[in-house]
Amino acid sequence: MRFAPRPENDFAQFIDTYYEECRARFDRIDGLAGKWMFRDLIPGMSDFDTRFIVRDGQTADDWCRMSTAVGEAHLSLCTRYPAWARNLEHLPGVNVTWAELTGARTYYPEYRQWSYYRTEAPGRMREALAALDRRPWIVEDEYFHLKRFCTFYGRYDRGIDPCINLGGQANKYPLHSRLMHYFAPPVQAALSLLDRRPVVGKFEALETAAQRFPQLACWAPVFEILHADYETPRWYEEPHLTRLEDVLEAGLRALAEALADVLRLVPSGSGPDVGAWKRALAHAPVDPAMKLFDNAKFSRLMKGRLLFYARAPAHFDTEFLIRNELGRIDGNFFVVPFRTFWRVRTGETVDDAPAVLDRLRGELLTGDEVRCAREFHELASREWPAGAERKAALAIAQVFDGFYHALHKVSEAALASSPPAAAARRGGSAQ
Repeated sequence: MRFAPRPENDFAQFIDTYYEECRARFDRIDGLAGKWMFRDLIPGMSDFDTRFIVRDGQTADDWCRMSTAVGEAHLSLCTRYPAWARNLEHLPGVNVTWAELTGARTYYPEYRQWSYYRTEAPGRMREALAALDRRPWIVEDEYFHLKRFCTFYGRYDRGIDPCINLGGQANKYPLHSRLMHYFAPPVQAALSLLDRRPVVGKFEALETAAQRFPQLACWAPVFEILHADYETPRWYEEPHLTRLEDVLEAGLRALAEALADVLRLVPSGSGPDVGAWKRALAHAPVDPAMKLFDNAKFSRLMKGRLLFYARAPAHFDTEFLIRNELGRIDGNFFVVPFRTFWRVRTGETVDDAPAVLDRLRGELLTGDEVRCAREFHELASREWPAGAERKAALAIAQVFDGFYHALHKVSEAALASSPPAAAARRGGSAQ
């Protein structure tokens, strides 16, 4: 098996260039962060999960302008720097204002797992990081990390993560996907739950877990592969590949057993039954307004993401990426938020999310916002035929601004509602 040389690590240059290009198009951007730690960024393999911090007072119109601007920056950089296709694979998923970064009801546990690289307001950044560091561990932290563990728990699915936008590094990606995309995240979540504090880096999580659970057979192949930069031919072939997947799966089972005695959101006596944990999470005492905001903040740059995918240059593989978004944006941005809002407002559970639009017409939402939200739902939930991905992305992008205005209003109204009692949220016990 032949491997291409590992590319030079130019992530520092990329981060600076990307920040300046985006700020040149939208100057309300005040800072840039990224998920995990810098050492977790593996050249040629890792995309860069950017998170932007913007000035306070950001309106729905501002978010729509920013979405278009950042999408244009991606298109320009992807055209000028083909080698950065992997880095530029998607626009930032989470984007928040300074006030949202430290606000009580806009708290998101992932904030504490970011590395903060650039800012126009260093004093504000120091204050924000100090405030995050002072935060106690609350039910939303356990909910976030336990949900993450449950999402990634189980055997690796060999068809889940196609090799795209990887160039000469593509034949190394199967091992990178297994270890860094689908094994390290639940390990990281498990350690955060065990110690009731966020673990920031993926390498840090793997190294700490190996020290804490030295009896597990997974660590020897994991570090052999990572230290060799995936240039380990035997682990791509049978029977070694199946053995690797066996020991990774066994490692997660051992972590589940260790977690069983420390979780507060699962019923007493459920043991390491991850299926029971998933069912318990559906009834966790988490502030629904916070859950709605969690969904809404991921939508803020989605129009720019779709436009970038629809207009990307020929060297950038885009069809799978559009399909991936089509599989989740209707549920994440429309169905769940509007159902949740109705429950926050009335206490009622509604199955028909579009019905909420008619009840809000003329009161919270304008007729045009209702129209765009309904059209977004229809387009995003449609079964688009193969080959129509770019057409779908463009169609959804055309109504996204009007839809986002509706979602923004719903999210703001939910956050303005009375929060649940602090004691209930801090307790977080189902025992």
